Amino acid sequence: MRVLRSLRALVPALLLLPGFVAAEPPADESPRFVLGAALSAFEPTGDRDQREVELFYAFVTAAYREKGWGARMELRGREGLFRGYFPGPIWLEEGYAFVDTPAGEVRVGKVESIIGLADETFGGDLFSLNGINRNPDWGVQIVGSRPLGWHTIDWTARWVGQNDHVAWEEEGKGVESDPAASLRDGFSGRVSYLHNKGLWTLRPGLSGGTARIVPSDGRAEYRRSDASADVTATFGPLSVELQALVRAADDPADGEYRPVAETDGRAWRGAFLFELPTVIFRYTYSEWRYTSADSSERIHQPAAVWIGRKGIEATVEYSARRIQNGESVRTVNAFRLGLVVRFPFATSPGAGRGGKG
Repeated sequence: MRVLRSLRALVPALLLLPGFVAAEPPADESPRFVLGAALSAFEPTGDRDQREVELFYAFVTAAYREKGWGARMELRGREGLFRGYFPGPIWLEEGYAFVDTPAGEVRVGKVESIIGLADETFGGDLFSLNGINRNPDWGVQIVGSRPLGWHTIDWTARWVGQNDHVAWEEEGKGVESDPAASLRDGFSGRVSYLHNKGLWTLRPGLSGGTARIVPSDGRAEYRRSDASADVTATFGPLSVELQALVRAADDPADGEYRPVAETDGRAWRGAFLFELPTVIFRYTYSEWRYTSADSSERIHQPAAVWIGRKGIEATVEYSARRIQNGESVRTVNAFRLGLVVRFPFATSPGAGRGGKG
């Protein structure tokens, strides 16, 4: 398969990267804790009975580094389940111990996903809703970087032994929300190069992954593989992101159930960002075509984020979503108002903007 050939081309590059001398590790830091909460108001333009104001989740993060080793973690909780398939109202979003090595920082524990670009939306784009982003799992990860004058090459690789069914994925989309299946032996890698010319930068990247999906209800085991290419360009406060992804999976037997995102597919994502000192204007477009299921989705997500006070982020995001299944078409348009507060008023270790905390 073409996806697997692309992954085979990526693996030798990742194996050669540890030969580089990694960048100097960050300075030691004493134990640091941050408490916070993400609040959400969902306001659909139609179906007003679907309105919802809720505590998205509360969280505590911690980070520690001393003499080249340390740990980081983020624990989340809320009233009720974040997704119906979650095992409980409190979950470990991310948590690992790490040690610095010549090849980069080696992490062991629940480590983040590394395929493609980060999702900065509040409600999640289609890459997150289909289980690509915002999906840490238990395994081992190495993250390295090497400066090349003004430029930088970055690499990361991740192995996951088994998933834990805790993700941003929508129910019924993939293995995370499938109670009768588990992801096993997942390997993924990413390499990117930052071409830095001061006022403007260009960062192309390649990533991919493959894993076994093992059902426990009599369905046959199958393999799912992804290959992705992306590029990010910046000019002063402006930035543009583009990403394409190809997914391939073994064909299911006639009549065999398969989550919609666990079939062959094609996906695209584009984002535009204009960042001022206290306000960020952002537009994100994502599309996913489930080629084996004869269906597709797309979401337009313009947003404005106020960051006028350190540790407080207020977001107004509009989502225009179109879902097509064969000849049937459904649209869901809604505003989402989000508020993320952290105390002490500082950025949580390892966290970014958006609903992911």
